[in-house]
Amino acid sequence: MVLNKAMQCCWLAVALMLPLSASAEVVIDPAWQLSKKEIKRLEEGRTITHTTSGEGNIKHVDAFLLFKAPAPLIFSLITDYAKLPEFMPHLEKIKVLESNAQGALVNYQLGLPFGVEKKYRLRLAYEKKDSNMRMAWTKVPWQGLKPKETIVATTGYWLFKPVPHSDETLLVYHTTTDPGDVPFGLGWIVDYLTNKSVVELLENTKERAEKQWSIKQKHSS
Repeated sequence: MVLNKAMQCCWLAVALMLPLSASAEVVIDPAWQLSKKEIKRLEEGRTITHTTSGEGNIKHVDAFLLFKAPAPLIFSLITDYAKLPEFMPHLEKIKVLESNAQGALVNYQLGLPFGVEKKYRLRLAYEKKDSNMRMAWTKVPWQGLKPKETIVATTGYWLFKPVPHSDETLLVYHTTTDPGDVPFGLGWIVDYLTNKSVVELLENTKERAEKQWSIKQKHSS
């Protein structure tokens, strides 16, 4: 059975109100409540973003995207760290310090315009509950970095919700990022590290996942 447009619309509206599980600590944020127009855009394959500002340069970004690919395939893409520089915006270098079935500890180095570089270390945690999948991250200390070389904080998650009776997956993505003090004239860094990079990252991931899924389907037919 394949969901028709009306059924899919209803499922999306409900799915955006449900967390993965109690232990996942997914907050049912008001930002998840999409308008009918946004849900229609979501069905069309468009990326929906809600961005709010916190104290200083803190940005909260919630993003939503529908993939024509199954959740396990997408999850495998974003946890294949060696290949992330191929489609993650501005990621120049990556080093996996630890990795197991529960998560990973990874160093990231970004190369931004005008020679600006940022480095940070993330602790990533994986969770699978029923058919849903989630990867969460939080920035942890990286000894030896100067404040101007890194960011103050970043936390967030990728939450994958398979669409019933189909190969499609709804992604709910959240990040809260504090780039710290930004020198005069470099205010664009805040946008590059938040909304702009999020949209590019998700759309690159969607393109890559759907291409891989299409190839797998052709080989299996």
